[in-house]
Amino acid sequence: MKQSEGSSMNHDYGKCHVCGAPIEERSVDHSVHDGQDWLLIRAVPTGVCTRCGERVLRWQVAERLEEITRGRRQVTPAGAITVPVFAFAAPVG
Repeated sequence: MKQSEGSSMNHDYGKCHVCGAPIEERSVDHSVHDGQDWLLIRAVPTGVCTRCGERVLRWQVAERLEEITRGRRQVTPAGAITVPVFAFAAPVG
């Protein structure tokens, strides 16, 4: 089966290891902290549980995320965003 450009071939992720519900492939944004900066990687093909939301990555996708994170100085970002930062100072309970 041939993939057309821009389309995604859905991977069979099976059942969720947490709750047993089916897992569907979705395009998800992933945030990663590399110890210095936060990175946002958009449109990552990710298996998402239809019941509990547990996320699963294929090893090829996880490897590519690692390549982007490690080699980010050599990759031109698609854009940049500014994010407000808040402190959670209120007592809980």
